[in-house]
Amino acid sequence: MPLEADDILDLSFENALSIPEAVHIQPTLYPEQPYWGEHLRKINEQAWIYQRRFSKPQAVYQRAKLRFEGVDHFADVWLNGHYLGQHEGHFAPFEFDITDDLRDENVLLVRVTSPWDEPNPNGSYPIDHVIRGLVKGLYEHGEGVIPPNVNPLGIWRPVWLLLDQGLSIDHTRITTQMDGQVRVRFRTMNSTEQTWHGNLGLKIAGENHNGGGIQTQIELDLPAGEYWFEQTVQIPNPQLWWTWDHGKPNMYRLTATLEAENAAVLNSCSVTFGIRTVELDRTPDRFTYYLNGQAVFIRGSAYIPALYLSQCDEKSLLRDVSLAKEANLNLLRVHTHVSPLELYDLCDQMGMLIWQDFELNWVHNASLEFEVRAGKLQREMIDLLGHHPSIITWICHNEPTMIFTRRANLESHPDPELYADAIEQDPTRPVFICSGQMENDWRRAGDVHTYYGALWTKHYTDVYRHHFRFNTEFGFEAPAALSTLQAYTFCWERLKHLENQIEDLWAYQAELVQFHVEHLRRLRAECSGGYIHFWLADLVPQVGCGVLDAQRLPKGGYAALQRASQPLQVALEHDGNQPRALWVFNDTTEVYPDVMVCWEVRNEQGASVLEGQIPFNIQANASQKIMAVTWETPREECAHIQLKLIKPDGSILASNVYQHPFQPTIRPRGYPWKFDPILGVKVFDHPTAPSLANQTNNPLIKIVPLGLREIIAEWALRQQLPPRLLSIIAWFGARFLGQ
Repeated sequence: MPLEADDILDLSFENALSIPEAVHIQPTLYPEQPYWGEHLRKINEQAWIYQRRFSKPQAVYQRAKLRFEGVDHFADVWLNGHYLGQHEGHFAPFEFDITDDLRDENVLLVRVTSPWDEPNPNGSYPIDHVIRGLVKGLYEHGEGVIPPNVNPLGIWRPVWLLLDQGLSIDHTRITTQMDGQVRVRFRTMNSTEQTWHGNLGLKIAGENHNGGGIQTQIELDLPAGEYWFEQTVQIPNPQLWWTWDHGKPNMYRLTATLEAENAAVLNSCSVTFGIRTVELDRTPDRFTYYLNGQAVFIRGSAYIPALYLSQCDEKSLLRDVSLAKEANLNLLRVHTHVSPLELYDLCDQMGMLIWQDFELNWVHNASLEFEVRAGKLQREMIDLLGHHPSIITWICHNEPTMIFTRRANLESHPDPELYADAIEQDPTRPVFICSGQMENDWRRAGDVHTYYGALWTKHYTDVYRHHFRFNTEFGFEAPAALSTLQAYTFCWERLKHLENQIEDLWAYQAELVQFHVEHLRRLRAECSGGYIHFWLADLVPQVGCGVLDAQRLPKGGYAALQRASQPLQVALEHDGNQPRALWVFNDTTEVYPDVMVCWEVRNEQGASVLEGQIPFNIQANASQKIMAVTWETPREECAHIQLKLIKPDGSILASNVYQHPFQPTIRPRGYPWKFDPILGVKVFDHPTAPSLANQTNNPLIKIVPLGLREIIAEWALRQQLPPRLLSIIAWFGARFLGQ
């Protein structure tokens, strides 16, 4: 509830904290300990009141607006004791018209909260120990992503005072066709009491290329109030936007102006965009993404740039996108949140695709009231980001059935309405009602999350017998670099038992990543539209699925992801026991005729035990089986395998290596159940660490012996039962088990 005006006037700021502009509270108050501890949880148990005094500007204007670029998470705003209103959502900008409230000297007060959810008495950490009540993905997401006591809070983006002459272009929505047709939908505001007569000036020019554009003026009448209108223009010889591995990411800039009859510019806006089309062909048999009518195989990784997004800047975001590109990825999945806007601009400029999640993760409130709140913010997300050519898909909810007995979000509120609304709002992009655990529903979803060799089974080679249309999560947790862990004493004291295990755990992560990526790339020939690894970089210096740690030092998995994801690569198909075939993956548009495929097998002592070569014509944009392999060399002799693609001139096109491929490492001891509840991470074979399967308040679950509980949990996470049966189980659980 908002504070009353009298309460605001009674607040004292004599001993107030002075904090920098645009930051989150937690790392500002506790720079030495921003990630773990009850001191962080207490921050969210109260409201935080911001005060700013400012003078009335001297400029001539007819309307004044107060614009907030981002407040995490709820904001109540007063100016000079007058309550302006409330906003929810950390990423969405919002404004208030303050023309009538401005004085010579002004006092702005903002009340900010990001409250904790109430505990769920029958829940289990970290999945449903609470029923998530915020429309927010970035808080308390356990298992190495976001620590248990973190819920970012604060005015984390700039606040502006905007002045105009009563007219403004408040929003533009751009859709394009490959022939150069550009349709622009404008939302304008005329705060005067009369219809405005003037001109709309439109200019479109190449942003990073010299291609032609257009410039025109259109007579315009704007009635009082909010007004929507559309304008379609044609760009000659359009330069299309492509991913970096398929062409150039050509961008255009649209500048729109409201001009009076005397040619004076009263208001303007500017936005960049790309001319491109995107389509996802979904069938029961396969998925294929098309960019500008051309098939594009997705090579991606999930990504959140920072635990506290206010700590991101263009430099750090550029570093991360560059690291993704250097890993040969063409897509980032912006995981369960909306990132700082600079990220989307960088991906546009660098030809990096984005799979954009909405802010819902796991089990949320299933009420109609929550659905209305979530729907409003999802519309704001699509409005805010819709002009970016890099975004190719909207995801309404990540893993809503993570507890398979909880299906209310997916089947009732809010997911069906969010899905329908996203399709209506943006028919130019594919929409997924959810990501993961809905493989059978290929029309609305159909992607899978698999954790063979990690959460699910002891052997990562178990993935070999499974065929997926689109795998959007797989990976394995590994510790940060030793220097990163030791930089935080609190963390190091709890993880120092891993000091001599780091390299082995990195090696296992690398084995798993390479095996999965190559398996999924082979599936392109049969059914698969790509893969999205989980994930690129850890947010916290501890144990996580990132192939880069929180300081961006590479773990073992980074080089493996980089090598396996090369647009042109040669690979050995094997099942962990014996070789099966040689393959070539070519995700480029170039044909490579008369290539020599070479292989050499060496034993533990480095002596060559087998070698050979075969000519092959490599097709464009395809995965091809080169030949079946029936090597009779004993598997213990196959210690090192080297593959190469060599052009007729002798230059090497691609190479690949395997160390002991037919003796794959088994999942490390203690994983995935040994767990540190303070850090919120797996700790492998820590002797005194509790089991994650024991972090439950449900008395019925605790009846089951712990060892059996762990086995059942690994099976349940796979959700191999038919959807109808899962719905029946969920109905039973809701009524009789308190789920």
